[in-house]
Amino acid sequence: MIKTILFLLLASTLSITYAQQRPYRFGVKGGINYIHLENYGKGFYSDFAPKPGWSFGALFQYTKGGFLNYSITPEILYTESITNVDLLYITDSPATIQTIDIPLTFKLGLQLSKIFRPYVLGNIYGSYLIKYYGDFFELLDIDHTSSNFNINKFYFGVSAGMGFDLWKFEIEGRYRWNLVRINTDDYSALKQMGLEFTCAFLF
Repeated sequence: MIKTILFLLLASTLSITYAQQRPYRFGVKGGINYIHLENYGKGFYSDFAPKPGWSFGALFQYTKGGFLNYSITPEILYTESITNVDLLYITDSPATIQTIDIPLTFKLGLQLSKIFRPYVLGNIYGSYLIKYYGDFFELLDIDHTSSNFNINKFYFGVSAGMGFDLWKFEIEGRYRWNLVRINTDDYSALKQMGLEFTCAFLF
């Protein structure tokens, strides 16, 4: 029992020392997502199914604390999300959206060793829509080259999830909810939601 207590105290001391030595880290990250459009029952009947998308970008992370610690992590990501829309009258109408996302993430973690830290996270993010295309948008007569399209280019949302740091790698998963509608005439409640899985290398 005494040896176990001494071991835990030593591990906590080492983790505190390690966290204090490296409070700032930069990183690059990438991953896959299953972010999809959802209409919340308004407009024409349709079924929205996610297809695999991807993201990549960079991050800056500041960590403070010892055994119990927190991190503040701003990121910038290029994200492509794909939805397969099954309309009542036409099946398999893909919709692809590409955005620049800027999440600001707060992480609460436990430094279990010098190289291993599990954590939970929450964030708020802003998105700028840079490109959208696919049969779904064409059916709605939305053309990004036209001057009369009706779709938001700026929106924001929140996400929550968990992950872990292992040496210089960071693995995490989170679920995001778009809080702002992507407005169209027929799909006035259209939003984005879905899972993201990423891996980052920190240095």
